[in-house]
Amino acid sequence: MNGIRAWLFSIRAKLMLALTSVILLVILIAGFVFVLQTRDDRRQQALDRVAAASPAIYQQALSTAFSPRLPGEDPGSVVIKAFPGKLDALAADQDVRIFLVGEDGTILHDTDGSLDGQRILYPEPTYGDYQRGFVAWEPKGDFDETGLTFVSSPGRVAAGEELPFNIVLAVRTDTVADAWLDVLPSLGLAGLVAVPLALVAATVLARQVAQPVLQLTRASEAMAQGRFDQRVELGRGDEMGRLARSFSVMAERVGERDTQMRALLANVSHDLKTPMTSITGYAQALTDGTAGPADVARIGGVIREEAEHVNDLLADLLFLGEIDAGQVLTRREDVPLAPIVERCVRRFEPAVAAKGVHLSVDVAPEATMHDVDPEKIERALTNVIENAVKFTSAGGWVAVRGANGAGGLAGVRCIVANSGPPIPEEDLPRVFERFFRGDRARRSSDGSGLGLAIARELVELNGGAISARNDSEGVTFELLLPA
Repeated sequence: MNGIRAWLFSIRAKLMLALTSVILLVILIAGFVFVLQTRDDRRQQALDRVAAASPAIYQQALSTAFSPRLPGEDPGSVVIKAFPGKLDALAADQDVRIFLVGEDGTILHDTDGSLDGQRILYPEPTYGDYQRGFVAWEPKGDFDETGLTFVSSPGRVAAGEELPFNIVLAVRTDTVADAWLDVLPSLGLAGLVAVPLALVAATVLARQVAQPVLQLTRASEAMAQGRFDQRVELGRGDEMGRLARSFSVMAERVGERDTQMRALLANVSHDLKTPMTSITGYAQALTDGTAGPADVARIGGVIREEAEHVNDLLADLLFLGEIDAGQVLTRREDVPLAPIVERCVRRFEPAVAAKGVHLSVDVAPEATMHDVDPEKIERALTNVIENAVKFTSAGGWVAVRGANGAGGLAGVRCIVANSGPPIPEEDLPRVFERFFRGDRARRSSDGSGLGLAIARELVELNGGAISARNDSEGVTFELLLPA
């Protein structure tokens, strides 16, 4: 029962019902239009049929009116006495309704027997009525029966003598109902043929639409359970095919983001555990008195450094969260590259001097970035230079160069190169991933592994790009910024 109910409310059943209903509706609309278009034709056919029957009726009336009669007997009375029965027989024979009407317009006899005594108002015949031999009109005023069209001879003169009566034939004007009755068998036959074909076509079309939806539904349900390896391949170029491809890309990215999130939690836990262990241990030493007075200053310095490391890590994580949420506000302006590089380099002068690293700067004065946030560019460049200084051995060098793009390249190119150990080729595509620190030779005890990831996010936020490569003398990071 549940399976039947599920099928009845499924998209496949709804599509089949919708397509079948549309086909039936089209058949009904076509029949209605046909009835409307043929209504006037049917009315004219009825008038023509009555006009064709009128000569025989009038001939019978004349033979009765001028039949032998007693001296002084009114011809009208003869007709009234002898003619009604003949009119009834003619009406049945010709399948038409006949009125015997007196000179004053009173109906003397109705072959249907319902309008005896009613008055018929004759219209004034036109030249066209005389040409076609009859006049047709619809009754006006208070008339007991509606939906009739009267047909009569334009005059009451026959054989040179004016008749004491008139013959009026009646035609039903509400022919729409009759037309429907005539069309219904054809519509029924069309429905009997169309509905099975529609069901077959609807089944095929519904399968084409519903099957991909079913696959996407199952894949999405699997994703809801944490299985992000779902891929929907339809091999179609229509909207459903594009939807399936988009879903597969989305599933892949969600899976990657889930993996990154798990790695993020693992790395954050690891990076927080070490400094928190040091802080906890040294704080315990201070509180239980095991640390001597000479060690207090050193322990306080260690606690401060570890706390700063934790604070920097949390700040980087919060900043990345703001970037992911689209909550980072930027201001756009045109700024030269040289002042930004100078401020960044100035921060590392004590560190490179203490380490014995030579830091050189060569930035073209005309290199100007367009429509960027200088604070975000400065932070990105600071992270890149910090990474270069960190992995440069004592006695090595770090070079920062900047100029307008050459060789047809649009934008400002800023290069940060150093003489540090090369990055393994398999790690180059991952150096901008969060918490990635490469092989042991390039790892550092300090740092969170988020600097280059933040640099990439900030550069891309400003419409630029960043890349890394190994050179013969070391490692080179290149920032391409809008100019």
